[in-house]
Amino acid sequence: MMATQAQIDAARRQIEQLRDQHANDVIALARLVDDGALKGSAGDRLAADLRAWDKGFKDLFTRALSLLDSLKPSDPEASTR
Repeated sequence: MMATQAQIDAARRQIEQLRDQHANDVIALARLVDDGALKGSAGDRLAADLRAWDKGFKDLFTRALSLLDSLKPSDPEASTR
């Protein structure tokens, strides 16, 4: 069974919502570290990990959205014929 356009659109909205939430969370964590919440080498490692984590998830969201763009929705009326 192929996805309908409505299902594809719903998946896109969900992915975009998760992407935006992720960005907000990472920004908040990065600000805490940058403001000195964790100092020294541990803070530096955490900041580097946050940047890598952020890049990895951005790439994941981009790939997921690209995959949705490549889908051809099923024709919902074809199944009722």
